Amino acid sequence: MKKLTLFIIPLLTLLGCGGSAGQFRLCGDFDHLEQGEFYIYSPDGGLDRLDTLRLREGKFDYTVPLQEKATYHILYPNFSELVIFGESGKVVKVKGDARSLNEVKVSGTDENETYTKYRRESQNLSGKKLDSLTRDYILQYPTMQMSRFLLNKYFIQPEGTDQQMMHELYDSLCRANPSDVFLSNLSNDVRRKNTIKTGSRIPEFSLTTRKVELKKHKKKKTIIRTIESRTVSDTSYKDKPLLLVFWATWRSGSQSGLYRASRLMRESENKIQAISYSLDVEDTELKAVERRDSIDYPSICDFKCWNSPLVQQWGIRELPFFILMDKDRKILASGTNWSKDIEPHTKEYVSKTE
Repeated sequence: MKKLTLFIIPLLTLLGCGGSAGQFRLCGDFDHLEQGEFYIYSPDGGLDRLDTLRLREGKFDYTVPLQEKATYHILYPNFSELVIFGESGKVVKVKGDARSLNEVKVSGTDENETYTKYRRESQNLSGKKLDSLTRDYILQYPTMQMSRFLLNKYFIQPEGTDQQMMHELYDSLCRANPSDVFLSNLSNDVRRKNTIKTGSRIPEFSLTTRKVELKKHKKKKTIIRTIESRTVSDTSYKDKPLLLVFWATWRSGSQSGLYRASRLMRESENKIQAISYSLDVEDTELKAVERRDSIDYPSICDFKCWNSPLVQQWGIRELPFFILMDKDRKILASGTNWSKDIEPHTKEYVSKTE
């Protein structure tokens, strides 16, 4: 797998139950699951790639080098996720039932136990009730990683959030953690919130697409269609709206963005165009998805994952992420929720052009 700037290799499983300085240990125990695999990744430097948690007799034991703190995401086979807050020298235990993965208990540190409580309280909430509960947790535990994670997930990344509340919560965390590096980096996302803003013009970009080979089988013959590499920019589609789809093969639910883009182009009779922007770090899986899903629109990947310059510049932090632009390259909508953020605008445009 292609290396990123930060190179981290998981160490061999440690003996005993204790943790060691410079390492973070994660143990799992699941009922009704003899063996299987979960995936794990970290968006903030805890890992440089998607890695595997291998379960034997329902258990796993995983150790990684970690000097300070990091956030880890466990990706289940059903594509749901569990967030874990890691810290150097700590051991965190995950206990649950494979039949109800959303009910797992995470223990070992105050932070993970507090987040387990939050998950259970927020499970059936949405809208203002969820925002209110999340705000209360952030203000009550301002020094925890959990609060930075919640701020980013619920108030910075989504489109249409309360800007005043976002800034108030961010300022509150900064006062409680004056030398926090993550919050300093997060300030870029707070500022970039206005970069990808509905009604503003998309920043200029120029990207090189991938060479893609599409295979079709017809009457016992294999037909190969090659899409050559070329340069696309913000001015390449002057007469049509454009949809940018940010995704990755390793991110749960992410590939659905490709299907939605293909269906949108088909239903609009190509009146709306699309660009695929992958955050993958390895070519084999990406190439397989391109072929299987017949991506016959521009496909882009620089294999730098979250370190991709455009991803950094635009503050993309969640996948899939969609940006819909009109013919004049003004942003009509953006966000991670297709049905809520994007689809109403595409339906409106298609109905006007019928």
